[in-house]
Amino acid sequence: MVWIVFFFYGLIMESKVNIGDKVEYENEYGENCNGSIVNILSDMDSYDEMRLKDGVPLYYSKKLSKFVPVKPKNMDTVFVEVLKVGNVSNEFIRFSVLA
Repeated sequence: MVWIVFFFYGLIMESKVNIGDKVEYENEYGENCNGSIVNILSDMDSYDEMRLKDGVPLYYSKKLSKFVPVKPKNMDTVFVEVLKVGNVSNEFIRFSVLA
């Protein structure tokens, strides 16, 4: 189980995370929340299919026919979806603040 600390939609990574890992974070109101990473996504149209492997966001490159790391210049388009424990809605956190 991997635990992470978030600060106002920011976070300091304690270790490399994957989809399904449990996280503990502080939301924008200063409340402590628990949840798990359920998805990774991007605003980029070309990043249709994404994965998270050991803390590295990957997208499927149609040109190379395989998953490759997201380019540093596009990291601001990547988000992590966190399923909060005891809440109906998920939270979306920008991935660039994770690193």
